[in-house]
Amino acid sequence: MYLPGRRSLARALFCLTTLVVIAAFCSAKALSAPCERCDLLIGVGTTFRTWAWTDGFILSVALELDESRWELGAFRFTTAQRAPTYALPASSDAANPYWGFTAMRRWQVLHRKWGKLYLGLGANYRSETDYLESTRWNFAYLIAVRFDLDAHDKALELGVRHWSDAWIRPPNRGQNFLTLSLAF
Repeated sequence: MYLPGRRSLARALFCLTTLVVIAAFCSAKALSAPCERCDLLIGVGTTFRTWAWTDGFILSVALELDESRWELGAFRFTTAQRAPTYALPASSDAANPYWGFTAMRRWQVLHRKWGKLYLGLGANYRSETDYLESTRWNFAYLIAVRFDLDAHDKALELGVRHWSDAWIRPPNRGQNFLTLSLAF
């Protein structure tokens, strides 16, 4: 099992700092979504495999339409991702930096005073193929928890995403990532 080292902790701290700076900037500029029934999500994240972090850093921007029923998102994977040591030679990366885009239908399955739970299903496009994915077009899955921050429709969303080709073309390793986003 991979335990986070200094590099992973530094990236986590950088993600948190970036999110705080984005929040401060957006509050100062009174940033809002471009339409009345939509939300703009700006976030950061990291990649993972089962029981291990893979050192990928992500910047994300998503537009949610029709009261969070639909999502259009852009994701920039800014760093190379590691593979398990047994899978590739030490000099190889599982994935180089790339762009990913999603179109997704979201369902709100739980609404409480403290927050909301969403499930999502859609499609995504990746700008490259690599060790993780053998196709550019994939299925996209989402589980997200959203916490309301104030009465002005600002919220914090923690989402776990998986992109997979569903064994259309083996091997099907998939891309897993965790994002923390501010909703405006």
